[in-house]
Amino acid sequence: MKSKMAKKSVNVLVLNCGSSSLKYKLIRMPDEVELVSGEAERVGIKTSAKPFIRHNCRGNESKVVMDMQTHADAFKAVLGLLKMDADSDADLDIHAFGHRYVHPWHFFDRTTRVDERAFMKLEKTLSLAPIHNPVAFSLIEICRNERSDIPQYVVFDTAFHSKLPEEARIYALPKQLVQRHGLRRYGFHGISYQYVVSEACRFLGRKLKDQKIIGCHLGSGGSSVCSVKEGHSIMTSLGFSPLEGLVMNTRCGDIDIGLVFYLMYQQNLNADEIEVLLNKKSGVLGIYGLSSDIRDVIKSYTTDPRAELALSMYTRRVKKYVGYAALLLEKADILIFTDTLGVGVPLVRRRICDNLSWLGIELDTKLNDNYEKGIADISIKGSSTRILIVPTDEEILIARETYGEHIK
Repeated sequence: MKSKMAKKSVNVLVLNCGSSSLKYKLIRMPDEVELVSGEAERVGIKTSAKPFIRHNCRGNESKVVMDMQTHADAFKAVLGLLKMDADSDADLDIHAFGHRYVHPWHFFDRTTRVDERAFMKLEKTLSLAPIHNPVAFSLIEICRNERSDIPQYVVFDTAFHSKLPEEARIYALPKQLVQRHGLRRYGFHGISYQYVVSEACRFLGRKLKDQKIIGCHLGSGGSSVCSVKEGHSIMTSLGFSPLEGLVMNTRCGDIDIGLVFYLMYQQNLNADEIEVLLNKKSGVLGIYGLSSDIRDVIKSYTTDPRAELALSMYTRRVKKYVGYAALLLEKADILIFTDTLGVGVPLVRRRICDNLSWLGIELDTKLNDNYEKGIADISIKGSSTRILIVPTDEEILIARETYGEHIK
């Protein structure tokens, strides 16, 4: 006989929008059983391959190649696949939506159910993360219009960085402006960092609060580096928006702000045009020209000088922040590589770790190049900093947050 205290099962469809991807998982909570998973890749960007959806239902994998100009296109296609699954298996019905939301500004600091008031507040945040917030909001709007019978929740990406030291959090701007407009370093990829630092410590049998960790979240869209001490972020390369920091697929990252003024005057560009230039036409795409995906760059970096330049600039910027993170931590115990490029591209890891032995970072190139899956230690024996590949699972954390709020 089941206990009267047994909690009702809830199938949470987790939606995690990247700048050019849409990851999704249908997870049965609270036992955390993954029922369906998949990812729409290369959404709305220029690459050498066509967009496609990898879909896995109870171990049965399929690949659907289709045109997906927007994340809304991708989501509607995913809903169609899930409906076909549910038509043949009632256990695959969706009971709640859980969304990753990048930039809530000062409106939200915890997981929130989307009611009319929350929806209106989220609509005011679209310009804060122009690559991420609008696409996540478009999915929320589709759910609201087409599946209003299913409650939806938003999980925010900034909470992990909430304890940044003040000197790392505040910009050197007039105090009144800072206070009036909430101008501060919010930091992002927090859901991913929260997951991977815990998993890294579990893998090594260490306590999180005792470890000094550098995290490299290197995605096919956005990327960042983070310093973690006593379980909290003390530095992140991303700032008020997801534009600051590393060279990314279409984002320039750190740049002299004087260039913005110069371009506005010389090219007669307005604010909207500058935003599009820096967020959607720069980064790897701006350097290489043929693609925004570093994986495409690597295919020709030995023969194409533009590709080599893009790869060198990308990895050099990551290395700069890894060095800064190590300085703040006074030497790291663990260096983590995660997300699409951090896990999937050995050459990127090798370039970043090259010549960092003076920081205690020594990569075993054989282990690195032969990595297949799961959590792995790719540092040489005796390296004072353990170098780990840790595949992230933002979706399981989003499912936990959504379930916790749903059963209140």
